[in-house]
Amino acid sequence: MRVLYESTLAPLAAQLAAMGFETAPLDEGGAADAVLFQTGAHAAMRARPGANGALLLNARGMNAAQAAGAIRRRRQEPIL
Repeated sequence: MRVLYESTLAPLAAQLAAMGFETAPLDEGGAADAVLFQTGAHAAMRARPGANGALLLNARGMNAAQAAGAIRRRRQEPIL
């Protein structure tokens, strides 16, 4: 799965890459299966979705396991 990420989430993206996800900065563009953001929802919404759409994931406060789980499920649930 290709995951684009907001620059502030580079450490999280590196952990996701180590888990097997293909990651790239949001500025790089291209089609994505998921877009991680924490402050730039507007920029995230401009990302081009992949063939099956794209999950916009507010990753604020998430660790890599939580983000990976949400991406794999293709949905986000409240943390609390």
